Amino acid sequence: MIARLILGLGLACAAPALAADVVKPLKIPAGKTFATVRGTIKGDAGVDYRIAAAQGQTLHLLFKPSNRSCYFNVYAPGADAAAHIGSSAGNEFGQNPTQAGVYRAQVYLMRNAARRHETCRYSLSVELSGGDDQAAQEACRSNAATMYGVKPKAITLGGLVRTAEGASIDAKADKGAEGVKDLRCLFKPDGGFDHIMAMTSDEKPRQPWSRPGPRR
Repeated sequence: MIARLILGLGLACAAPALAADVVKPLKIPAGKTFATVRGTIKGDAGVDYRIAAAQGQTLHLLFKPSNRSCYFNVYAPGADAAAHIGSSAGNEFGQNPTQAGVYRAQVYLMRNAARRHETCRYSLSVELSGGDDQAAQEACRSNAATMYGVKPKAITLGGLVRTAEGASIDAKADKGAEGVKDLRCLFKPDGGFDHIMAMTSDEKPRQPWSRPGPRR
């Protein structure tokens, strides 16, 4: 009985503090594959970072805390159980290939430290590379060329920006004497092409364009 009580107390001290975490999107700048965020938590107030990934990418996370009782857990898209538990697996996580969806990186203080209202300053670095970036750019270029009636080489593309709702690419279509038109290619959460939105202010409002489906 005493042994079980001691074991239970030990597990309680090692468990993460449970509280309503602040949810923050962790976005990588357009055209980049790397980003770092810094923050501070105190007591049982944690932070839940959301990282949108496409199918088949390489994800790498590096966590640097100031407090030895401060860790991070990682959850795959839609998962309730952690794929990485920092208190036992350490401050580095890698996934190759990724699933399509939103990964969660939960920063927290262990329960014993949280009860003492300790503070943790930290940095969380994320690197997300590879995957379907090139395919998305090709889809944007092809569909934009069709929509604006120009050759694919007349389409200039920006970087792929991922969000929890999907992804987007800002681009320009050079129509010669008619000028350069701004546009945005939008993609579904699974990476598939959705539609193009005209962004140039002097264009008449119109419905977003999408490639017609096969005739039946």
